[in-house]
Amino acid sequence: MKLNDLNYFCYLCKVGSFTEAAKHFNVKQPTVTLAIKRLENSLQTKLVSRDHSQNFLKVTAPGKILYEHATKILNEVHLATVEIDNFSQEKIRFGLPPIIGNLYFPLIVPELNKNNLLQNLVVDESGSEQLTQDLLTGKIDIALLGSFTSIDNSRLAATQITARDFAIISSDKHWLSDVEKVSFSDLKDEKFITLDSKFIHRQVLEHYSNQAGFIPNIIFKTQSISILKRMVEQNSGIALLVGDAVALGDELKSTPLTDNFATKFNISIVTRKNYLLKNQEWELVTQLLKIKDKLHNE
Repeated sequence: MKLNDLNYFCYLCKVGSFTEAAKHFNVKQPTVTLAIKRLENSLQTKLVSRDHSQNFLKVTAPGKILYEHATKILNEVHLATVEIDNFSQEKIRFGLPPIIGNLYFPLIVPELNKNNLLQNLVVDESGSEQLTQDLLTGKIDIALLGSFTSIDNSRLAATQITARDFAIISSDKHWLSDVEKVSFSDLKDEKFITLDSKFIHRQVLEHYSNQAGFIPNIIFKTQSISILKRMVEQNSGIALLVGDAVALGDELKSTPLTDNFATKFNISIVTRKNYLLKNQEWELVTQLLKIKDKLHNE
């Protein structure tokens, strides 16, 4: 089988049109038709059928089987190409979510600087959900990710380095400022400000809300930790964040949760499974593993 033929076939399955597939690859339609014929002859089965009267294309059961395997093959070929292209480069393509970047990553910056690693980091800053996709597609090779459950993806390898508690963040003018601990069910009438779907915090908020039996009143979503904290400071609403997010100088209160279904903000070093780390990436992992000890000694 030719990779080009598989490319044509997979795209054809997605768009359902020989014309659109040919246009996408900038080839003539017979080129796509011949590619499908070669695959069918090689496998000795029909992969797609066409109803010319209705201009309708249907992927057969064997075609669906090939599509599932071919997409994985093409993805692996793409990743192999990307990794080989980057292997000889000194740059480390690194994913770092804003909260982890602000709160935990600075703990090891002196060591990274001492070992000449900072200058080689090409940092992709986004939420952990988005960075997971960036890892899978080969945009980055290693990431420090947050999750509220263990990372369970057959295509990823993860090493958890620490787990931090979530808390309710509120203004020091809010009634929570006089409370030592709170049950999430007591917050059903509150207004919530939250990070958007690129961050795991939206999933965590859903988890707590589902367990407490109410739908949270989300009045604003943002990608900025700074904006979220400033809005909470103004008492516009409360937020569910990792408790460490409250720093000296913030006019905020961090209130621990009492619920039995409480979960934690897990921080893990994540790569694609079987990814071959370069020497400098090994050194980066060594330093990242020290974050737990740094937090313990604070």
